[in-house]
Amino acid sequence: MARKTTYKRRPNNSGTVVKLSGKRRKPYCAKISSEERDIVTGKKKQVTIGTFETELEALNALSLYHLTVNKQISDKEAKELSPDIFNKVMERHDSKVPTFKEIFDVLDKEEFSLLSDSSRSGYNSWIKHFKTIYDRKITTISLQDLQYIFDNDKCGKGTKEHMKILCAKIYKYAVIHQYISRDDNYTEYIKCGGKDERSKKHYAFSYDEIKRLREVNTPEAKIILIYIFSGLRANELLNIDRKDIHIDEICNDDGIERKVSYFYTGSKTQAGKNRIVPIHDSIKEFVEELLLCKNKRLIDRSYRSFRDIYFEEYLSTLNMKHTMHDTRVTFTTLCQLNNVDVFSRKRVLGHKMKDITFDVYTDTIINKLFIEINKIKV
Repeated sequence: MARKTTYKRRPNNSGTVVKLSGKRRKPYCAKISSEERDIVTGKKKQVTIGTFETELEALNALSLYHLTVNKQISDKEAKELSPDIFNKVMERHDSKVPTFKEIFDVLDKEEFSLLSDSSRSGYNSWIKHFKTIYDRKITTISLQDLQYIFDNDKCGKGTKEHMKILCAKIYKYAVIHQYISRDDNYTEYIKCGGKDERSKKHYAFSYDEIKRLREVNTPEAKIILIYIFSGLRANELLNIDRKDIHIDEICNDDGIERKVSYFYTGSKTQAGKNRIVPIHDSIKEFVEELLLCKNKRLIDRSYRSFRDIYFEEYLSTLNMKHTMHDTRVTFTTLCQLNNVDVFSRKRVLGHKMKDITFDVYTDTIINKLFIEINKIKV
């Protein structure tokens, strides 16, 4: 009697070979375990990668599958070993590979959702530049595909640098989950190119420029002055809730009763959240004018629209050239020139004190901040 051929039991999660019933030309079926589990038993479901004429072919298919998926050999080497088996393996493997946008959606849910609203909105803005490859499998996107997007996008260099950071996160996820190998993560080779039209240097508004803004007395000039005398970040004023703007509120937290006006706002950093920003006497009437408008938002514009048209384009008509961040630089400069104490300055700007006495043991006193900020005279 012929001796029955037996094969050593395969390791867990390495797949299995079963012989199908009946007369078949290819009776041996190679199966692998998927990540999906059976609702009733809780066991991983088995997925077929192909049927074969002999048991040995089926076992070889499983071995080739794991070598290929785990990138222990290159696709070229796997294809040379067995073209037919390789094509079956890749057909099954590709069905599990996520698209560029699907990986982003996972990151948005698991990582970006834990960030501040402004940081998360940044990632959701940058992903829109990759619409042409949303539905492409991550394994099919080449460096040339990505570079074409960067070369033909008309956004500034700063935005492209953020796009590159996003790409790096997406490809890192793909490597960690073994959809691609480390060698296929070529995001470091992406060239952002072009000249950054926006200067990275920041310059404070001069006294003459502030005086000019007061003289023109336009709605645009008033909003820029609000930024200059408050030190607010761009989105903090654009997104502020009307209920968080307090005008002539009675306060006696230092033992003396005063009427004070302030914003309750904050974003970006832990030190910057939920903070008091006094409304300087010179801009109080401008804030009150904005509150009279019936728009849902205090300033009914997106950040990009405000920056490009309401801010930079408007300043160019006055022969001034500044970035949005220059208003915070100006506020800091005015504080220094008018001897506003360091505690008040950092509290208003939302900067970390780097001093346990200030960070932990000193409560914010609204009257104190209001008095200090109104030391500024221009």
